[in-house]
Amino acid sequence: MTLVDDALREALDGPVTAVTTTAARAAIDLADPLAPAEPTHAQRALLARSVLRRAELSARRAPGSTGEEKLLPVPDELADLLPFGGLQRGTAVVVDGSTSLLLALLSEASRTGAWTAMVGFPRLGVLAAAEAGIDLARVALVPSPGPDAAAAVAALLDGIDVVVVGPQAALTDADRRRLTSRARERGNLLVAAQPWAGAHVVLTVREGTWSGTDHGAGYLRRRRLTVQRSGRAGASRGIERQVELPLRGGAVKNPRQVEKTPPGLRLVG
Repeated sequence: MTLVDDALREALDGPVTAVTTTAARAAIDLADPLAPAEPTHAQRALLARSVLRRAELSARRAPGSTGEEKLLPVPDELADLLPFGGLQRGTAVVVDGSTSLLLALLSEASRTGAWTAMVGFPRLGVLAAAEAGIDLARVALVPSPGPDAAAAVAALLDGIDVVVVGPQAALTDADRRRLTSRARERGNLLVAAQPWAGAHVVLTVREGTWSGTDHGAGYLRRRRLTVQRSGRAGASRGIERQVELPLRGGAVKNPRQVEKTPPGLRLVG
């Protein structure tokens, strides 16, 4: 690894807003030790683009995932909900009515190496995400982006495979259009848990029933959901499916192990 790569890694470990300034300064120092203390606007712009490109390529080198792949895998039980049997890069997908379904939908992509960012999910249960099959070592959390939600999502789309926009991310319709275009240009996946005009696939949970109790005793263990699909192009033909959560192969075998050894999550913002 080069010193520039080390500087990039250090910058990526910090807040998103520090990526361009820290890494760009390091790159300037290495390229020209006699450069002025403050880089010019042209230098900052050029090096920022280079750094973000490096971040994008680094994120896509995860095992089982390359920039050339068009589809991110999903669990077999959910493949019928999607027009191509997987999550198509460069598109926007809405999951409305169930955070559990959203986590289950992303679990296989996360397990096989995709990086995921969660923006605007202040009440997201980390243990619930782990039980759904999400690899917490490759998750970035931005629970409360405030008025900078659009900028945070845009920056994450430059280098993260899957960016999830939660209900607490305040966006305008114009923001959503720009972010959809950005996801298409970068080849990454945008998943929304809020209304999203122009989404390619919309999965809406209409109703759900619980099971597990017996005459008032026991625990609620499983939930059966009725999910309707709508959207554009391949998803324009509406369908309805029954989904039972948690998925048979997605649950953590020993949830207590997750509590005892929490992974090193990064909290951004």
